[in-house]
Amino acid sequence: MVRDAQQFVRGRHLYSYVNPDGSKDSSLEQWFSQLEGTAAPILRKIVANARQAKRPSLTAAEKEIWDAFLYQQWRRVPDLYASLLAPEAHKAEVEHLLDELSTLGRPVSNWERSQLLEPVSLKRMRQNVRVSSLTTGSEMVLSALGRRGLAVAKLANPRKSFILGSRPVVKCTLPGITDLSDPRVELWLPISYDVMAGIGRLDEREILVPLNDQQVRLQNEAAAAQSTQIVGRSRELVQSLSRFVGTKAIFSPMEATSGAPDFSGEAV
Repeated sequence: MVRDAQQFVRGRHLYSYVNPDGSKDSSLEQWFSQLEGTAAPILRKIVANARQAKRPSLTAAEKEIWDAFLYQQWRRVPDLYASLLAPEAHKAEVEHLLDELSTLGRPVSNWERSQLLEPVSLKRMRQNVRVSSLTTGSEMVLSALGRRGLAVAKLANPRKSFILGSRPVVKCTLPGITDLSDPRVELWLPISYDVMAGIGRLDEREILVPLNDQQVRLQNEAAAAQSTQIVGRSRELVQSLSRFVGTKAIFSPMEATSGAPDFSGEAV
């Protein structure tokens, strides 16, 4: 599923900057490809150990690469950007800026306005804004991920499996609690059909989390709810989740104690 995730979130020139002459700068595409190649053996290590009910025992360098991979898988996908800036909102923002320029700067001709508001122009501008935002990262977020341990969840039931959504990283929060430094906030990414990994505790480097059938279903419903597309191991699984796609449900896949996600538990 690791390779599937990489392909699923990527389209043709999805991360290329479009220059004024129409040429494309694929530097970000190449950087993502390098990160995926570096992270791949680490993800395989996590999966292999989880299937033997073992912690992966990542080195500090491997954990840092995993944190970077998780962070990018979380923020790079178009579904997330669409939730932050929909095409309609982007067009309204461009119109507002043109109005502001006409009022405070120089008059904007009807021809200029029509050229900038053409669908092709808007699409190019929105693409470039997204790519530009992805060329820089948040040291604060990476620092928060670095302070958290690694949590690995392995399916207990071999008949079950995780789906992959077009927005693959699921963030689970409680009302008003969204800071990644708070141990009650979870991030989860399926890295195989039977293993997912995410952020763990502040006081323990690695933990293994058992999942029952209900928790697996909640995770899959969550992934479907925040995504516009999903894929899975079976047609029946995808069909059973199709009604949740795009519903933006709020949930936590983990059993909670005292109203907070529970990271306790021994290996499956």
